[in-house]
Amino acid sequence: MAAFNDGGEGDVAGLVRKVQGRVGALADLLRGLDEEVVEGADATGAVVARVSGAGRLLGLTIDPRAMRDLDHGAMSAAIVGAIGAARGETGERLAKAMEEFAGSPPHGDPLAPYVQALLREE
Repeated sequence: MAAFNDGGEGDVAGLVRKVQGRVGALADLLRGLDEEVVEGADATGAVVARVSGAGRLLGLTIDPRAMRDLDHGAMSAAIVGAIGAARGETGERLAKAMEEFAGSPPHGDPLAPYVQALLREE
């Protein structure tokens, strides 16, 4: 790691503090995302789902016309589509937040190259 290459091999406690700081920052980021409410709609816009940032279903809004116009199969597909759209948005937000988190390590972060490599793996 860079800290060891720069003569910091004797400061293991300092390295552990840096790692703990990054883990804490990541936990704060994830907690903030979990508190968000994200909406998604089916293709027709007749059904809107609200989910937490962690993807938990919080509620559904169904247009009254959909109740009249859709049979049970189409209604089911609309509900699944709305929930999928909302959860897809949470996934995009998480991916963007993680990209920003990994892309802006604190100055002198000895783990940055390893985190970057891990995020690039498929």
